[in-house]
Amino acid sequence: MMIASKYINKNAAAVAAIQDYNNMCFIINNTPQEIKDVYEKMVLPRSPKLSGMPTARNHQASTDKLAAQIDKLDILRERYSQAIEYMAWFEPAWASLSDTEQYILMEFYMNGNQKSGATYRLMDEFNRSERTVERLRSSSLNHLRSLLFG
Repeated sequence: MMIASKYINKNAAAVAAIQDYNNMCFIINNTPQEIKDVYEKMVLPRSPKLSGMPTARNHQASTDKLAAQIDKLDILRERYSQAIEYMAWFEPAWASLSDTEQYILMEFYMNGNQKSGATYRLMDEFNRSERTVERLRSSSLNHLRSLLFG
């Protein structure tokens, strides 16, 4: 599946792509360790839990646990693959933006920033009117959108 198919409405899509960036970075940075942890759980024997209560023996328990770990590995690998595909699609476009465009888009759309708060922060920082900041935001977003979707 092409990554861009997730983002059909191009204006909203560019915003969604920006907002997905931090999550994709997290997945790429943490999934290899998660996969390693799952493998360790698969190979290391578990010691019985001694609770003093009688236990019922489930002969399928080991197989069920192994199957669950294999399913988890498949999910982690797929998630990691999608994050890598996203980065290969998004990062070249992001890198093509000017530092100012990146900064404006980060203020508006990354890290949970609220649009109105970003507007006022940028008005103060750039010493510009609200209308000018809105034009800068719009042109930066349009530039990213054209880089991502043509």
